[in-house]
Amino acid sequence: MGRNGMKKLRQALDAGEKLIGPFCVSNSPTLVEVVGYAGFDFVIIDCEHASTAATGSELENMVRAAYAAGIAPLVRTTKNNPSQILKAFNFGAQAVIVPHVNTREDAQAAVASGKYAPVGRMSCAPPVRAAKHGFIDWPEFYQQQLRDTLVIPLVEEDLGLSNIEAIAGVPGLGGVFFGPFDLAVSRGSPAAVYDLKTHAAERRTVYGAAKKHGLPVMDLAWDIESAKAMLELGADMIALGTDITLFANSCKELRKLVEATKLAVAAAKKVA
Repeated sequence: MGRNGMKKLRQALDAGEKLIGPFCVSNSPTLVEVVGYAGFDFVIIDCEHASTAATGSELENMVRAAYAAGIAPLVRTTKNNPSQILKAFNFGAQAVIVPHVNTREDAQAAVASGKYAPVGRMSCAPPVRAAKHGFIDWPEFYQQQLRDTLVIPLVEEDLGLSNIEAIAGVPGLGGVFFGPFDLAVSRGSPAAVYDLKTHAAERRTVYGAAKKHGLPVMDLAWDIESAKAMLELGADMIALGTDITLFANSCKELRKLVEATKLAVAAAKKVA
C-alpha cells in the first residue's frame, strides 16, 4: 500500500500487510498530501486533539486530500458520538477510531453508529461523498461500506483493559487500537510510555484478545525502534508520530547540520 496504491485498508489488512502512518494534527490538507506522496500507508486525521472540526467541511477536505494523494484516510473522533462517526464515513474515511472505549456497551454503540443495518444503525444517504455523490450504485455502496469500512475502538484506560475480552468480542468491529499514552498518564507515570517493558503485559492482553477474535491490532509508536518492536509483537497497524512531530524532527536535524556547517566554515577561516 502507499504512494500510488489506493488499495483499501481492509484489503491490505486481509492480505497480511503491515501498515504504518502518522496522525495529522495540523489541520492541513497539504500535509495530508505530503504524507501520502511520501509513501505512508494511511493517515489518521485527528479531531480529538487537533483543531480539525469533526463534522464539517474541514474534515471533508482533509479526507479528499488523502484520496488525491493515494493514502487511506482514517479519522479519530473526539468521542463516541454517532454524528461524528456518521460524518467521517460519509466523507470517505476508511476507518474511524473511537477514543476511550471502556466497555462492551461502548464498543456496541460505536458499531451501531458506524455500520449500516443489520450490523448497526447508521443513517444512510446515497449521494454522500463516499459514494462519489451518488455515482456509485446505492446497493453496491451499501455492500462496500459493510464490507470495507472499519470501526476501531481505542482502548486506553484500565477499565477498558479489564473489559478487553468483551470489547474485542463485539460483532462488527474492524480492529482494536491500544493507547499507551493516556494509560500511562492515568496511572501517574507519563514518561513510562517510552519504555516498552512498562506495558508489556497490557500489550499481550490487548493483542491476544484482538487476535482471538480475528481483529487487526493497532498500536502507537514514537520512533522506528518502538514501531519495529510492536510489529514483531504482532501489531498490524502502527500510528507513528504526527505530521507536526515529523516536521519538527526534520527541522531539528537540519538545524544540527546548519550549526555543524557554521563551525566548519569558521574553523576553515581560522586555518586560512
